[in-house]
Amino acid sequence: MSHAFDSALAPCKRLHDGERTTTEDLQGLVTEDVTFSCGCQSHREEFHDGSVHRQIVNHRGRVLVDEEFRGE
Repeated sequence: MSHAFDSALAPCKRLHDGERTTTEDLQGLVTEDVTFSCGCQSHREEFHDGSVHRQIVNHRGRVLVDEEFRGE
């Protein structure tokens, strides 16, 4: 599922519009991708075991956050 949004705070600390896309498969993987009009991006994956991977990249390509939390 994909939808546009208006005026949200992007990783570059400025307000931009963008698009949020969420997908879920039958095994429990949930993926959320957010792309801002400035080029900043946010990516989040939640796995069936509760593990989460999150990555945030600014519009210059610099990775601001790349973290993984292990589920049980």
